Amino acid sequence: MSPARIERRVLVAGILLVVTIIAAALTTAVAGAQVKPVVTASTISTVTASVTTITPAVVATQVAGGTGGYAMDFTLPTFGKSGCLVCHGDPNLVVAQGDATHSFWVDEAAYNHSAHATVVCTGCHTDYGYKAPHGQAGEDWRAVAKQSCKNCHPNEFRDWSLGAHAPVPTADRKPDPKAANKPLCGDCHGGHNMVVLKNNPAGQAEVHAQAQQMCGREGCHADYWANYNDYYHGAAYKTGAADAPTCWTCHGTHTVLKSSDRFSPTNAANLGAANSCGTPGCHAESGSSLAAYAPMIHGRATIAAKNPVVRFLDLVLGRK
Repeated sequence: MSPARIERRVLVAGILLVVTIIAAALTTAVAGAQVKPVVTASTISTVTASVTTITPAVVATQVAGGTGGYAMDFTLPTFGKSGCLVCHGDPNLVVAQGDATHSFWVDEAAYNHSAHATVVCTGCHTDYGYKAPHGQAGEDWRAVAKQSCKNCHPNEFRDWSLGAHAPVPTADRKPDPKAANKPLCGDCHGGHNMVVLKNNPAGQAEVHAQAQQMCGREGCHADYWANYNDYYHGAAYKTGAADAPTCWTCHGTHTVLKSSDRFSPTNAANLGAANSCGTPGCHAESGSSLAAYAPMIHGRATIAAKNPVVRFLDLVLGRK
């Protein structure tokens, strides 16, 4: 090898050695110049806020077919409300069903002020997991949610099971043919916005005013709501009298029985009882004498129409 070539190789090796030494020195200097962070309440708050706003990683695969739906596998940071509200917290979440669109939005603010603020979504939607569409849920997911109350309120569920609102098998042990029209817990009490009742007079007053919504709506007892017009009960209630009886004041709450049932509080033989008209604050110690007036409560219009004096006045005054 010629002296010139040897000299060039030694020069290159020297340059590489110098570059390596300089790079190592710069790395050490940078590392030494780094300042350790000071942990304060502000930084903790910032970190906490960043953690709580983590969004889930979503892997979406379009489903073949005309629905244009997506099968989605969610990787969620937490379970419960925060997971479901990733989608259901959006006011624009609607689903097309036929010619109409239905909102599946859950008002988180109202939910957090309800009686079930600490209950996670899957506490009621027991057949749901984090997949969308929720194909793994049962076909009648509404019925599952409306009946899940029994898991936390077994006594109330037992009382409901003994009443006329519960499905009853036929004599030949077939399913109740009227079961689909009978109310479940959620049909009366609602879903996400159940008002707090315990130690809450305002909430109790709010529920007291919901007789039409709970009992008198179309498909339930709209006819009885319409004829609840006697002066002392129905008419007073509909004008907002706080001491006027609502439906369940007389008919009971969960164990609702037909008036023909001998155990019903509205049975003529029981009207003077403490769980009926004779309850303290109403007509205590009135006995069975109220039976003569009871037909007026839901039958005022019919009874008045048969009264000859009323009929004469209607004719003279042209009221009909």
